[in-house]
Amino acid sequence: MRAVAILLCVLGLTYSRPAFADAKTKKDIEKKLKEAMENYDLLDYESAEKGLKQALVEAKKAKMENDPIVAQVNVALGIVYYAGLQDVDSAKLAFADACEIDKKVQLDPAYKTPDMAKALQEACSDSGGDTGDTGDTGDTGDTGDTGSSGSGGGDVDCSSISGVDHEIIDTATAGSDLKMTANLGSDIDAEKVAIMYRPQGATDFTEVKMTKKGECTYTGAIPKSAMAGELVHYYIAAFNAKGKVIAGKGSSGSPNIIEIEGGTAGAGIPDDNEDPLHEGGGGPKGGGGGTSGEVHAGASGGPSKPAKVYLNIAVGSGMGFVTGKTEQDGNAVQCCFAPALLSVLPEIGFYVAPTTSVGAAFRMGFPIGANIDGHSTAAPAALIRVRHYLGKTQEGVAVAGSIGGGIMRNTIKLTDPTDAMQDTDIVAMGPLIVGIGASYSKDIGGPIRFFAEANALAGIPIIDHMGTMPEVPMNFGVQFDANLGLMFGF
Repeated sequence: MRAVAILLCVLGLTYSRPAFADAKTKKDIEKKLKEAMENYDLLDYESAEKGLKQALVEAKKAKMENDPIVAQVNVALGIVYYAGLQDVDSAKLAFADACEIDKKVQLDPAYKTPDMAKALQEACSDSGGDTGDTGDTGDTGDTGDTGSSGSGGGDVDCSSISGVDHEIIDTATAGSDLKMTANLGSDIDAEKVAIMYRPQGATDFTEVKMTKKGECTYTGAIPKSAMAGELVHYYIAAFNAKGKVIAGKGSSGSPNIIEIEGGTAGAGIPDDNEDPLHEGGGGPKGGGGGTSGEVHAGASGGPSKPAKVYLNIAVGSGMGFVTGKTEQDGNAVQCCFAPALLSVLPEIGFYVAPTTSVGAAFRMGFPIGANIDGHSTAAPAALIRVRHYLGKTQEGVAVAGSIGGGIMRNTIKLTDPTDAMQDTDIVAMGPLIVGIGASYSKDIGGPIRFFAEANALAGIPIIDHMGTMPEVPMNFGVQFDANLGLMFGF
């Protein structure tokens, strides 16, 4: 009886450990899901994306790819892509991955929009929900696809293949090429089939083109140089003639994971090299992105976290269209254009969205060239500015609008000066200032970005004079500035 009791205890422990492990992993995934959506609510979309992808990796390692919690994670990832990162293609793939697990999965009402709900509904309608997928939503965790193998192909009945047929590889040996085989169904019109792999420590997926063997079989290999560390992420992708992913086994957002035997120990999830100003890299994002099908080889620089706060310091020069009377002598303006040779424009602000900012700027002009005794030497103005980048990152071309108050001063030659030695006066514009502008920025390293901007600022005389002794006549005019500077992101 004692032996039977011991045997029962051993069996009980044996069967309870996987359940305990699954419960612990599920709890960790739920925690990552909660933290990711908290980051989403704080507009930190990159951190939200990263946390959700880590949850997917953790689920794959625990063989929980078909657990309903993973469907919820994929829906959350779709929300981040759709409404946060404005990447509709990636959102649709994430929704499709969710529907492969649970076709009745729903959006959280707190984040639901009609367009997003429609995208999820379409993804679930298009998803087959079984291993005969069309290939654009990642693998379903099966390892027994007909006629394919991880290391080579045999005789294949191509007429029975649908989508991308590939036997997922879970383990491999370090230090040697890892050969792979995939079969492509006749329902996929592919221009190219490739293995997309990401070694441990890399942030981008690297492409290896597969070679067609026979009617529908493709072969390729992950090079031995990538078979190091503890893990390698990979997926099989079929591309159309435009370079878009049209089918796959796995995806960049939900890659297959190979555990390497004999590899060097290290972190299973690559670290980010985050640049506070730079939001997106050139290639697929480490563990995600890339679903637009624009695949870049190499592992040079992955995505990084967008800035929340910025400081911009610029120096400019320009000229203005001026009207009215000069400031010191009170002469009528005869010529319409006058220079403003120097101004500085520091600005501090924060991002209300990944590519839209609101800032406070202080423009200080210096009317260089005026020579009348007692002339003003500065022209201060304060502005509220809204800037929006036209791309998907905080870099490149942006447009801006400004409103504020103050004085802009330009120097102008007098047509009939009372003193030949004092022939250059000042024209003051304002005090209401309204403007528009366009800028271009480019990262130059770390949190620093080169910044060039052109602004048109209209001074509107909502009052006739400012000050008392002496009074400064306010005039209408439009100032055109060209500024160069540096922007710092935090």
